[in-house]
Amino acid sequence: MRRSQVSVEYILIVGIALIILLTFFYYAINRSNVTVRLNQASDAVTTLAKTADTVYSLGPGSKDYAYITLPYGIESILINGSRILLKLRVFSSVSDIYSDSKAVVVGSIAAVQGTYKIPVEMLDSGVVEIGSYSDVTPPQIIWVDPSGTINYNDVTLKANTNENAKCKFDSNDINYSLMGYDFSGEALTHSYHLGILAEGYHSYYARCADTIGNTMNSSAVINFTIEIINITNETAEQNDPLVGLINPNDNTIDNDGAVLFQYNVTDESSISFCELIINKSIDQIASNVMKGKTQNFTKSGMDYGNYSWNVNCTDVFGNEGESIKWKLFINYTQDHDLPTVKLVAPANNTIRNYWLIKFSYNVSDATSAISFCELSLFGVLDFNSSLGFSVRDAPVSENTIESITLPLMKGNYTWNVSCTDNSYLANVGYSESRRLRINITAGEEAFLDSCAGICGYNGFSNGACENTPSKCSNYCSNCYYPSGDQYCIGGPETDTCCCIP
Repeated sequence: MRRSQVSVEYILIVGIALIILLTFFYYAINRSNVTVRLNQASDAVTTLAKTADTVYSLGPGSKDYAYITLPYGIESILINGSRILLKLRVFSSVSDIYSDSKAVVVGSIAAVQGTYKIPVEMLDSGVVEIGSYSDVTPPQIIWVDPSGTINYNDVTLKANTNENAKCKFDSNDINYSLMGYDFSGEALTHSYHLGILAEGYHSYYARCADTIGNTMNSSAVINFTIEIINITNETAEQNDPLVGLINPNDNTIDNDGAVLFQYNVTDESSISFCELIINKSIDQIASNVMKGKTQNFTKSGMDYGNYSWNVNCTDVFGNEGESIKWKLFINYTQDHDLPTVKLVAPANNTIRNYWLIKFSYNVSDATSAISFCELSLFGVLDFNSSLGFSVRDAPVSENTIESITLPLMKGNYTWNVSCTDNSYLANVGYSESRRLRINITAGEEAFLDSCAGICGYNGFSNGACENTPSKCSNYCSNCYYPSGDQYCIGGPETDTCCCIP
């Protein structure tokens, strides 16, 4: 009986131990499986981004293939902007796994487990297509303003689109590329301030192009009639409008330079317009004025000093009324400091045997933050033509090396960088100008997979592979070593990339 009891207890202990052991193995296997899936997802987005960089560096028309393995549990794959984003379900949550490309990328890939050969192509529009992308539909303008009859003549044209787009307009119904005016805004909302227009009928034509280059073939019409007043309904009178000031009170001290001027006006007739007068000069004009109600003028960026202000209003019969004058003191000094812009690379008179160039600079401002910077470049190409353009960089951090990368064609270039601060005055600082020679045209040779190429891309004059960093001293005394050895081939004998400063 005693032996039987011991046997049963032994079996129970072994059984419990097996359950614990099996649970441990299940957890370990499951954990290992999750790690494999995460690695596969990370490798997939990284491979796609690197392939996109390669075809982008080769220029329009270049095509390559990315071989990727997608794990199970993928909820979606989003390719947009410069990011390739994969959402992977891990246990009870969804993880975002992504990689960024130097190019603007579009496309779609089926979120299905398996191994795939994905085409990656640089389009003529400057966008890299990954997988399939069949967007051939141009954007649509779904709302415009103003329309119909309006009773004001300080006009801002507005248009909303059904997708991100860049829009233009003209007074003539012509092709998008020929239209003379650009709306501000490259997302869904677009506007352009026309200013004061004459009374009567006005008509404008607007067209838009999406980020892929699909362009509207027909225009959206923005038409409206400005009718401020029907004078025949009013009896001619000769009394001047009565104008009263409300805010800021006489002898106010303002501490930020942004002032809300308020007034009201009464008259027997309709008011044609009112003027804000600052220090005896017309500063602003309002044309949509309502009698007997508080009206506003807003002015920002007023600098330190004493001011006088008043408001004049004129009715539809030309009678002019003038308010009293109030005094105002601005106890705030506007930012007049210019940003300081210094170029880092390439050095002046650099000659590059690589066509993908990283332009580097830094900027500082003593008073304000930086709103944006622009790389301005003019080139005389070897095949008897020239080009010039500006590339905007934002956001920008001060006292930090910022970079703008561009593919260039064979030729001689002059370039500089300007930066604008975020003050009301939008002060602009300019760097020196530098010269640059490019000896190879985009598309003639891929170089990012070579040591010399990655050195050139990072602003160094050349590069070579050695087996150890100490051997680099034979190549150059002050060599720079990029992290990793992916740009050197041939095994451990050539696993260090040496770049000449």
